[in-house]
Amino acid sequence: MKKLVAGIALLCVSNSVLAHDLYSNLRDRDGRFCCNGQDCRPVQVTVLPNSSYYLPTTNEIIPADMATPSPDDRFHHCTYYPVANDYTPWGYPVYEDKPKTRCFSAPMNSS
Repeated sequence: MKKLVAGIALLCVSNSVLAHDLYSNLRDRDGRFCCNGQDCRPVQVTVLPNSSYYLPTTNEIIPADMATPSPDDRFHHCTYYPVANDYTPWGYPVYEDKPKTRCFSAPMNSS
C-alpha cells in the first residue's frame, strides 16, 4: 500500500513539474519572460469576430496583437499583481488586488 501511495504522489509531482516546464521559456512579444512561478495557466477562450480573445473567467478581452504562439495548441494566460503606488508602514510595497495580464498564448490556427 505504501508503494502505491508513493507511486501516485510521484506521478502527481512529476506532472506538475512537467506542466510548469511548459511556461519556463514562454516569452511575450517583447521577449520578456511570462512566468514568475505560479502565474500561468491554461484557459478557456472565445475567439471574437475581430480576432481578439474573450476570457470568461476574468471577463477580459485580449487584443489579437498581444497573443504569442502557444507551445502546445492550447490557450494560456499569465498574470501578475502590479505594485500600487503605496507602501505599508513597515516599508513593504502594497500590491493591487486585481491581477493584470502579463502574457497570452494562442494556438496558431485559433483566429
